[in-house]
Amino acid sequence: MALGDNIRERRTQLKMSQEYVAGQLGISRQAVAKWEAGKSEPSAANLAELAALFEMSIGELTDPEKYTREQEAQQKKLKEAQRNSKMHVGRAASYIFLNAGWDGYSSGLYSDLPCYWLAFIGIGLVLLFCTSLDMYKKQKMEKLQAVLGAATLFSIFFLPGLIPAGSTGFRYFLSDLATAACLIALNLKYWRHIWRSK
Repeated sequence: MALGDNIRERRTQLKMSQEYVAGQLGISRQAVAKWEAGKSEPSAANLAELAALFEMSIGELTDPEKYTREQEAQQKKLKEAQRNSKMHVGRAASYIFLNAGWDGYSSGLYSDLPCYWLAFIGIGLVLLFCTSLDMYKKQKMEKLQAVLGAATLFSIFFLPGLIPAGSTGFRYFLSDLATAACLIALNLKYWRHIWRSK
């Protein structure tokens, strides 16, 4: 659509007369009529004032189709960034829930709440499954990524029982440190690149 048509269409949408537009811009009504007829075009200054009067951007006024496409692309990008942020947080949360749930369930320190800890493990497994599906759609898994993932799960479920000495709390503390190291490595090397937030 030509600029003149855009000006006329927006002016009529807002129920403004040519005289009113001309008065707001400090120009003659004939100048506005010429713009709408395509016989002349507004200067850059007039175009900026016209866009402000019409409560729209200059890009939207001069090329609404392109503006709409750009806005749709920007919205799509924003939604993808928001989704990526959720997936990134969900991936980290999955391991936190798994770790906390298994520590609480298997340590025997909180034996009066087994269902509570099993619920934590269940939430962690669901989050792990959902984020894994999304991850595999975005990137093929590398060997190091698989090794770090396996090491993380190993440090959560098996390492506390393999540490020979120390109190139960100390053994779980050491395994939590190993889990945290694996998660940091996975995040820095893979997750923040797979789920870019910008």
